Amino acid sequence: MLFLTLLLIILTADNSDFFLKPELSKPEAVYLLAGVLKSFFLMFVFSAADRNISSELKTRIRKHAGIIIALLSLLFFSAEVLYAASAFFYSDWDPAGVLDCVYKLLRGRSGEINIDYFSAHPNNLMLVCTYLAVLRAAALFGTESVISIVFLQALLFSLGGVLVFYIVNDLLSLKAAFLSYLLYTLWIGFNPYLLITYSDAVGLIFPLVLFRLFQLVLRKDRGKAVIPTASVAGVFAGLGYAVKPQTVIVFIAGIIVTAFVFFLRKDRKQFYAVIAAVFMFPVVLITVNNAIYPSLGLELDKAKSFGFSHYIMMGLNPETDGVYSNEDTEFTNSIKDPSERRAENLRVTEERLKEYGISGLLGHLKRKQLINFCDGTFSWGIDGNFFAGPVLGDMPAVREDSPLRPMIHSFIVAGERNYDKFRDLMQLFWLTVLFFGSAGEIFALKRLIGRDFEGNPAFSILGVLFLSLYGLTVFELIFEAKARYLFTYLPLFLIAGVYGASGIYRSLRRCLK
Repeated sequence: MLFLTLLLIILTADNSDFFLKPELSKPEAVYLLAGVLKSFFLMFVFSAADRNISSELKTRIRKHAGIIIALLSLLFFSAEVLYAASAFFYSDWDPAGVLDCVYKLLRGRSGEINIDYFSAHPNNLMLVCTYLAVLRAAALFGTESVISIVFLQALLFSLGGVLVFYIVNDLLSLKAAFLSYLLYTLWIGFNPYLLITYSDAVGLIFPLVLFRLFQLVLRKDRGKAVIPTASVAGVFAGLGYAVKPQTVIVFIAGIIVTAFVFFLRKDRKQFYAVIAAVFMFPVVLITVNNAIYPSLGLELDKAKSFGFSHYIMMGLNPETDGVYSNEDTEFTNSIKDPSERRAENLRVTEERLKEYGISGLLGHLKRKQLINFCDGTFSWGIDGNFFAGPVLGDMPAVREDSPLRPMIHSFIVAGERNYDKFRDLMQLFWLTVLFFGSAGEIFALKRLIGRDFEGNPAFSILGVLFLSLYGLTVFELIFEAKARYLFTYLPLFLIAGVYGASGIYRSLRRCLK
């Protein structure tokens, strides 16, 4: 899938018209070639440096790896907080709606909240609960600044790096783990989406946590810890679904692979692990819907909630290539009865499928795949009044006196002098990750054919990795399209890329010996 997607981008993106097509200064192949050549050069440098490190120093690094990564994480977390506090700006689309609700609840003005918005999109209520808890905690220290929320997001981004380190350490090696941590920090840890107070930033942690938990479940030495670990995975899956629905795809992939391992080895612990995880997932969702959400005191009109049928219909919109459509939203909003709304959404869906035909539908899916995978900035700056500034509505103004602010904004604000450099660098990095992720697919398939996972259960986690990425791709092809919806899975794409790069590195070393 990754290989075919990369091929689709390189061969067709430059000469195709599709919604939200990124404006790039170079052909896609140039970014890919530059990224791959630089990566091979870095492999050479890394190999040479590795040979010059004494065995004594390597032993010390292995012995104190946990302390080293903890200190690095503290350093990078401090840098992320400085970066976010210096560069923060309000963004006037869904994040503004969530923050507006949070601050009105904080100030006792719940009667002014736009109930219709949350009735239609109740999934954003989990964000409201999370941000409200953060601001109430911040109020104990005499502040209600939005930077408190960004502080939480920086913490989650930093924890994500730690998880990547331990995942890759178990999957490959300590050297690959340190390299992955560095790449994660540069690409994701300081990604400007850290500044956007929305589910993309908060949701980033859930696929990683779930992936790590299933990695532990599938290890042969877990013993009695398998069932409690799987139960925790069910809890995080429920919370992740409440924040960002597509994060649950990792959970589904983990359940499929764990069940497969049970049928292969007849290990009862794997069976009970599946049961425990599947049981905890709805328990958490029921608790969230019936205990946490009602605590906000908002009386939502459940009849106005958009169902999956709306997003399937919108995913087939021919005018927007499946991207968000105001026209489709107004159409759904105009139908008051939920059952009638669902029926009308499905009717339009059926009509659009008939109008497309087989060839037309394939062309539509091709454009959607390009929309989802062709933008290395992941739709940065596209939604609504994205760069609304330091002041928005009744929310507290953010300071603009940081000496770092003009420099950072010159890269991340559209139209500024260095924005093209930021966009080009993100595109290069993304296509390079896809390239090595494609190689990772090949090496994982080789292990599958060789049945390596039977002797070493650690390799069964590769099934979770690639099933998750395939599931995400199918999800985005069915529902609303946008590159931003891939953001929470970037750490998994990175792990796939590192796995592929490691396989190429080992193959090259064998050839050169």
